[in-house]
Amino acid sequence: MTEHSTEQRGDTTARSRPPGTTTPAMTGPAPMSGWVSFAGIIMVVVGLFGVIEGLFALLTPTYYLTGNGVVVAVGLGTWAWVHLIVGAIVALTGAGLLSGDQPWARAMAMVIVGISVLVQLVWLPAAPLWSILVIALDITILVALAGASSGDRQRA
Repeated sequence: MTEHSTEQRGDTTARSRPPGTTTPAMTGPAPMSGWVSFAGIIMVVVGLFGVIEGLFALLTPTYYLTGNGVVVAVGLGTWAWVHLIVGAIVALTGAGLLSGDQPWARAMAMVIVGISVLVQLVWLPAAPLWSILVIALDITILVALAGASSGDRQRA
């Protein structure tokens, strides 16, 4: 016959170690900071906004036209492609940031988002409310990335 134990099963490794020994350190990559995850998700959203904005400018060119058909001395078609390219790069960088919290990815993300802020500042006369929304999200991303340090990874 088999014996039935009434003892609860759980982590038996802690009981089998001699007193005074510590738990072995975990190996592998440190968990991602919540701020970095937040920034990565918002970057993907902002990047998709940029792609949508660029497609909208390409497909409905009369919507954004100013008096002479030029937005900041460059044609609308050029700005549409700028938004498409910058938006795609922001979204891809955000996805890369979500795939693993690496210092180079964070630095690159900050540079790319800074470029996105500049593009939106120049685009401000064509779509003021939309540009202000995206600038606010971009600044939130920059604050989240700048505030996340390597010490945050150990605390997460």
